[in-house]
Amino acid sequence: MAFIDSHHHLWELNKVCYPWLEARGSERFFGQPDPIRKNYLPEDYRQDHQDNIRQSVHIQVGCITEHNLRETQLIESYIECGAPIAAIVAAVDVRSQNLAEQLAQQCQYPHIKGVRHMIGKSPDENHQLPRFNGIEWITGWEMIADKQLSFDLQLTEEQYESVFQALQSVPQLNVVLCHFASPWDQSEAGYQRWLKAMEKFASLDNCFIKLSGFSMFTHSFNQANFIKYGLAAINLFGANRCMLGSNFPVDKLHMSFTELFKAWHGLGDKLDCQQKLQINAETAQRFYRMDHKQPEL
Repeated sequence: MAFIDSHHHLWELNKVCYPWLEARGSERFFGQPDPIRKNYLPEDYRQDHQDNIRQSVHIQVGCITEHNLRETQLIESYIECGAPIAAIVAAVDVRSQNLAEQLAQQCQYPHIKGVRHMIGKSPDENHQLPRFNGIEWITGWEMIADKQLSFDLQLTEEQYESVFQALQSVPQLNVVLCHFASPWDQSEAGYQRWLKAMEKFASLDNCFIKLSGFSMFTHSFNQANFIKYGLAAINLFGANRCMLGSNFPVDKLHMSFTELFKAWHGLGDKLDCQQKLQINAETAQRFYRMDHKQPEL
């Protein structure tokens, strides 16, 4: 079976500067990154997924601002050498006065299909980021939509309502919630709050969701829980607005691709053929406007 991986990362430490990878011994919201503090190249990614990924979407990794364009150039060079990356989501600063210039520079590259600027990471690390103020983001989101780019949205629970209110002002912007919208509290009460919030986001026709990054919130992988949240997301958004993502090599800290594929197949077994086709490939292909032929399943 062929999958499109809608969310993965690559990095080359001697070409782009990633501060979070250079901080040895540091503990981050997704875990202790020392085991992945080394180059992760297209061949490393291919060895991990064992040719079960036919196409993929590369998501910006968290380099210094001065290297945002350099990161895009690096990923384009991998594509030129044959890496089956069909779309790139680049890093920009949505709140910056020079956003138009950033977008123009990124759009020079043929595989740029979207951008990302993290709004939230975790309840513990959000204090390191500017407090979300929708007024400061709406103009930037409008500019991104005008460029026919999508927006990868990473946020946390305390930001749900304010971000939802702001997103209502930009129905023309295709948005995808990264990593199940970061369900840090997976108690029954937390799950119920997540359901109510996702119902609101799903009411926005331009809002999609990634079934990805699930191990970051517990620093382990629970297949049954992944399927529980995955089925709930599909029920709310529809399979035509849900896509699978590995979040490798970050999630490699807590799981293997073998475990992840088992979960993906387990989720697919509970869906009809059309739904399975959509979450496995079609939704990501359509959302990121991929030019390549749809993989056969």
